[in-house]
Amino acid sequence: MNLMKIKSLKNSFYNTLILHHPSFNNENVERLYNFIVDKNNNIRDWNEEYLSEFTRILKNFKPDDIQYFFENINQWDSYYLVIIADKILNSNVKAQINYDLGRLYCKIFCSYEKFDSYYLIDNLEFAISMYHSKLNLSALTDLNNKIELLYQNDSIKSQQYQSSLDLLKKLQNEL
Repeated sequence: MNLMKIKSLKNSFYNTLILHHPSFNNENVERLYNFIVDKNNNIRDWNEEYLSEFTRILKNFKPDDIQYFFENINQWDSYYLVIIADKILNSNVKAQINYDLGRLYCKIFCSYEKFDSYYLIDNLEFAISMYHSKLNLSALTDLNNKIELLYQNDSIKSQQYQSSLDLLKKLQNEL
């Protein structure tokens, strides 16, 4: 009887994963998604080959692909978004990508689960600085709203809140 329950649970888990795989109508976004899903088990130990493949996939992105990614970001599992955010902070990725991935980091930060972005905020300024990001007013408003939400729900401390607001003021003055 227990074996039957285990098999049933296994089948249910498998069907849930298969049935909930988002369908992207964009080849490059689909390629990135499949790569992240395939390599997520050992994210901390990505070797140079994995990082190079990740970079190759991103290098193939065109402006339309990036726009499609932004428009469909809600289809991504939060964990996979964190993997992307983590890997775009790698200096080897930065050295090979001409696109402003700091904007991508900001979009992931704003889109990430409602109250659970506190660890992404630690690298927000780094990502923006690393890619010399030029954020528009809409992106700054989204960042401000997310930071306010995190602070109101005690997900970040006063010091982190104030530091983030200072960053946003600096970025707004650069507009």
